Amino acid sequence: MKTIAVKEISFEELTLTREDVIPLLGGESDYAFLMHEYLDTLFELGKQIFQIKGGYQVFDKLAFNQERQEITIGDITFDVKKVVFNMLRRSSKIAVFVCTAGDQIHELSRQYMAEGDMLKGYVYDLFGSLVVESAMDLVQNSLKSDLNSEGLTLTNRYSPGYCGWTVDQQKNLFALFHPEFDFVKLSDSCLMQPIKSVSGFIGIGHDVKYNDYTCHICDSSNCLYKNLKKQG
Repeated sequence: MKTIAVKEISFEELTLTREDVIPLLGGESDYAFLMHEYLDTLFELGKQIFQIKGGYQVFDKLAFNQERQEITIGDITFDVKKVVFNMLRRSSKIAVFVCTAGDQIHELSRQYMAEGDMLKGYVYDLFGSLVVESAMDLVQNSLKSDLNSEGLTLTNRYSPGYCGWTVDQQKNLFALFHPEFDFVKLSDSCLMQPIKSVSGFIGIGHDVKYNDYTCHICDSSNCLYKNLKKQG
């Protein structure tokens, strides 16, 4: 298994489809014809719009404090709270990951909103979020493939800002990264740049579990996937 892996990902490699996006936009609404038009443009120009890059760094020097619900990696301690702690506490290793879709999609979304085209800006913003998650799926699948030869499995991925794990913990997370991960920066307010980026932990071990559906353990009220499950 690689300790550090960084990869540029082409838009064509993503498994994202129109069928994945439309339900998250509200399905066949009164504005569906516009949404389809915007999506056609995004899929057609995706290669030019997105600069996708992601990777992970694996750590095996771990300590778990059940009482405080803290995980220490090396000499950095994370107050991950109950849900994330319980999902990761059986890990023998943790992969710290980061992935970005690049700057341009956020800039386009902001431009359209500033021009008053709120719907187009919203579609572009949501599409950017889905692209970075789809790219991170590929990164995680690459890690999973690396694990097969060692008989190890992995958990779902968990990020600061979800399940009670506060966003300010991003500072500790980014302190772990090797210089190869400088394609995503962190502001003083813990905002990732580019905006359309994700980061967090993936647990690795012989006694960890991957759950196909984890919405019931998460307290986020803003997750599009969770809201879609509720509608279903």
